[in-house]
Amino acid sequence: MSIAVGTPVPGAALWRQASQRLLAKMISELAWEGAFELDSGDAEGDFELPLACGVRYAGRAWRSIWDMPVIDPDSLRRVEDGRSIPAHDVLRFTREAGAELGLGPADLPIYLRELVQTLIADGRLLETNQDADAAALLALPELDLHARLEGHPKAITSKGRIGWGFEDLRTFAPEFGGVTRLFWLAIARRGLTFALAAGIDDEALLAGALDGEERARLHAELRRREIDPSHYRLVPLHPWQWDNVVAHWFAPEVASGEIVPLGIFGDRFRPQPSLRTLSNADRIARYDVKLAISILNTSCIRGIPARYIVIGPRLCTWLQALLAADPVLAEGKVRLLAEVAGAHRSPSLFEGIADAPYQYDEALGVIWRERFDTQLRPGERALMLSALHHRAACGRLLAQALMEESGLAPEAWLERLFEVVAVPLYHLLARYGIAPIAHGQNITLVVEGGCPVAIVLKDFQGDLDLAEGTFPERAGLPDDVALPLPKKPAQVIVHNIQTALFVTVLRFLSAALEPQVPEIRFWGILGRTLRAHEARHPALQDRFRTFELFAPTLPRVCINRARFAVGYADNAARPLPVVGPPLDNPLHLAARHAGE
Repeated sequence: MSIAVGTPVPGAALWRQASQRLLAKMISELAWEGAFELDSGDAEGDFELPLACGVRYAGRAWRSIWDMPVIDPDSLRRVEDGRSIPAHDVLRFTREAGAELGLGPADLPIYLRELVQTLIADGRLLETNQDADAAALLALPELDLHARLEGHPKAITSKGRIGWGFEDLRTFAPEFGGVTRLFWLAIARRGLTFALAAGIDDEALLAGALDGEERARLHAELRRREIDPSHYRLVPLHPWQWDNVVAHWFAPEVASGEIVPLGIFGDRFRPQPSLRTLSNADRIARYDVKLAISILNTSCIRGIPARYIVIGPRLCTWLQALLAADPVLAEGKVRLLAEVAGAHRSPSLFEGIADAPYQYDEALGVIWRERFDTQLRPGERALMLSALHHRAACGRLLAQALMEESGLAPEAWLERLFEVVAVPLYHLLARYGIAPIAHGQNITLVVEGGCPVAIVLKDFQGDLDLAEGTFPERAGLPDDVALPLPKKPAQVIVHNIQTALFVTVLRFLSAALEPQVPEIRFWGILGRTLRAHEARHPALQDRFRTFELFAPTLPRVCINRARFAVGYADNAARPLPVVGPPLDNPLHLAARHAGE
């Protein structure tokens, strides 16, 4: 057996640059989360971070309106025994800050592995993006653009991918341009959880992944295996998942014939940044597929839970009718990537084990979802909302390039952005008690001529919550569809906007646009846009105050400290964020500033 020589690890210069940038992000985000405090240095803007091990880190930063230190990576220094040297090694810092992070000897090595995987991907992105300015990036097709983005702005280990080796990264990671073909199973209908939207059939799903010739080859394989289609369904699987998980965990079902592995068939697919969602790379097919991949990435094992599979298509049908009937949301202002089908199978191997880790029941599942192209009109293009604060090698933000293309002044462009993004989410919550988790991957921004014109919502498998209480406006939602959806009190569900949108996306955009648009003005524009919407809907005033976006403070939700708190042990449920010290609400600060 020969092993190919080669590695996706970047060279020394790119590794150092990626590591220095990640070190700045780590210190900034952990200081913001309250894991440690930065002391003021000798000059304005200087800071020092003394660690329990006796080493100090120092640098320059300014504080954003969100109390976030925005650090200049090139300014970072490591000080030990009076000797100061440039600091660029995030792995060394992590080991030295072990006491501050609170990770024990069993968990710290795994966290370092996540950091290494992230650095490998970040180095690749630096290499790929080094010659592309903001306008060139925006001109790329959506899948190409999203493969060049940096990833989750809050999560330090944004590309941890524990479980994948080097060859997996090259083959399955978006920044390496990986393409893969799907592995197909025939699964007995009995024991398979399956849902299909009205007007969709099995052949329509197959047509999105296999051309006519490949469908004929697959059906020939079924005949060769003497598989009766009336007793089985065809289900795609990520090839990595078959080799590393399903072939082992579902061995009893394979032995009994309840699951029949058929092999690789069909078109090539490209991964989106979420890794689990794949788009057809050979044809503009109607559907993407979202597949279980049992690797640890950002916060959890990336499987497909069963509880939402049955309701997915019916929930999307109901939401589409709601959007079409509401004047604020209709006429294409808010669109959905509908989930038209889903399948899930639990392994008998772990049956009856109380409180077994969640990953063991999420290893075999698929969701068929409409592709973004189906939602675009002539002249429109789409990008993930989190792309706006991506800074190209030329130094310009993608948001700035869109502003210039639109011909609008920055403040007028931001007003359009907020009208398109924040107002519909606020209206959905206040009128219907419906709250998508509005982070930067779940919200796709549609632009025309650089100007925001609409949003596209996706991912309703656990990323959609209902507010507790009575909402006559959502009376048409069938009880059995509503039952599995999480129900949250007003003070919690409001964070689907405040934390997911304001903190996770707009916090970074407002800091990146400073000083072009001072942050107090940025948040003032958002506040005025939301207040204008409130004024247009006097009948909803009580609801607006129930879901208060302008409170003086709001909780600080800390996703990195959550990992430090729970470690890496398998648990029955996904980790929950840690809540840190309260935040001054920029909407409140901006309103008070305007009043003064």
